[in-house]
Amino acid sequence: MKKIENATQNLISKKHLYSHKTELEIGEWKKHFGFDYVNTIIAMALNHCIKNHELIVNGYLITKNSLFLIAKTHEKSIDTAIQKLEIHITFLLKINPEKVKKNKYEMAFIVDDDDLFYAVRGSLFKVYPLKNNDLTALLTGKKITLPYFNPELENLKSMIKNHPFCSAIDYSGAIGPVQFL
Repeated sequence: MKKIENATQNLISKKHLYSHKTELEIGEWKKHFGFDYVNTIIAMALNHCIKNHELIVNGYLITKNSLFLIAKTHEKSIDTAIQKLEIHITFLLKINPEKVKKNKYEMAFIVDDDDLFYAVRGSLFKVYPLKNNDLTALLTGKKITLPYFNPELENLKSMIKNHPFCSAIDYSGAIGPVQFL
């Protein structure tokens, strides 16, 4: 028999990571700000969630209407991570104000004229499962080749290749707006 040392060993079990593929449809709040401003705020909030280990992002695409997100969390449901993302977006809207495009009385925000504080009423996103396997593969850096021409796939490849808010940038070797750990 081997002699066991008297030192205690801490056995820390690694938490299981759950994979999520979601489409987050951006709500009506996007209409009150510029396209690049909304995308930048979402990218900043994703970076915050990654830095605080609330999300492990494997792929993303931020478009005019949606955030396509392939991520891992410690929770079975992605709802908690989405709530934290929404809270941080609201915080970023507060500390990084931009001029509002439309009449402030028509929007779903509370505006304090002194410091232009925007507090969002309701949720920022509608959550749907991401069912497009081609999009999932392209966002995670995989190449798709088919023995035939598929116009939908070619349009998707073209959009992802030329999109500034997409994880394909990171997988091609460049640095994208959302930083992976």
